Amino acid sequence: MVQVTRPSSLTPSTQTRVAPEAPARAKGAQGFNAIVKGDSFSSVAPAGSQQVNALRLPIPWPGKGEADKIGWIQKAYPPAKDSTAEFMKLNQAVRAGQNVMPPEAKNCVFLAVGGLLSEAAPKQIYFDKNLDALEAQGLQVGRVPVDTDMGVEHNAAIVRQAVLEASKNGKQVVLIGHSKGGLDSAAALSMYPELKDHVRALVTIQSPYGGSPMAQDLLDNPLVRYGVGGAVEALGGSIQAGEDLTYDSRKEFLAKHPMPPGIPTVSMASTTANPTSPLFAMQEYMHQRYGVKSDGLVLPQDAFIPGSKSVTLSGLDHLDSTGTTLNPFKPYQPEDLTLSLVAMALKMPKGG
Repeated sequence: MVQVTRPSSLTPSTQTRVAPEAPARAKGAQGFNAIVKGDSFSSVAPAGSQQVNALRLPIPWPGKGEADKIGWIQKAYPPAKDSTAEFMKLNQAVRAGQNVMPPEAKNCVFLAVGGLLSEAAPKQIYFDKNLDALEAQGLQVGRVPVDTDMGVEHNAAIVRQAVLEASKNGKQVVLIGHSKGGLDSAAALSMYPELKDHVRALVTIQSPYGGSPMAQDLLDNPLVRYGVGGAVEALGGSIQAGEDLTYDSRKEFLAKHPMPPGIPTVSMASTTANPTSPLFAMQEYMHQRYGVKSDGLVLPQDAFIPGSKSVTLSGLDHLDSTGTTLNPFKPYQPEDLTLSLVAMALKMPKGG
């Protein structure tokens, strides 16, 4: 039986921590690309753009790569609803110390599902602040022990077991998936219809629901495919974990397992042009080759689950939303981000 791995998460509410009234927080620095304009993915001239442009070198990329596949999901399925303005209002309230959680949150268990290879990261710096923010509200939280170097279908079965275990006492489950963890969570809901009765909402953070050009480009290279694949499998993982992030695999999977209706879903994506980001080289690769903005691994065009409420933020790379980073320009903190996104999801009626 799967164990939900945050020790205090599923204990009686008398053992959970309740936060005192939080003081108002100063508004964060806007930084690179900290300009939000709905779901617009066109280039914006951010603060610091002169420094960024000085680092760019024109590279003649061969062929068109994945240009025809980027954003395919928005054309093939019903669109997401841009709800960035709603997020901004909630985030402002959270930063002012207000409690934005509806009362029903006390009857939910909040389970985090980590992204690709995230189990190698110390828990103190990955997803911990997100869960601490919920736990400080007196809410029950946990981590789903997915194999983060395995494929989506493998992990969907683990998510299923964790949901059934967490809901034994009649509580509803809110799944919060980062990166590939969002795909694992959505796959569990798609593959196991019985979970719908137990899942109150799904929140995905920077998840490549439609695929990722980085994954597709890397695995289209036979040297990378066999080199990385061999190394991952030697360590007990599977190259399927990476293949499941490609456009081709996502198209095939979603054709067989579309997201079921009626589960409130919020999908968040971000972009940045911060040259101090450890993902800057990948941001620039996608910007130069495809003319798109990204968080370094995922594009907003590919991150939104059809029919969900979508949130597009600027100034965050793929690591900033769930980890402790050195980004001095980060305009959103993991704690505030999580509370705002979860509150959005819980304000949506189930079955609607």
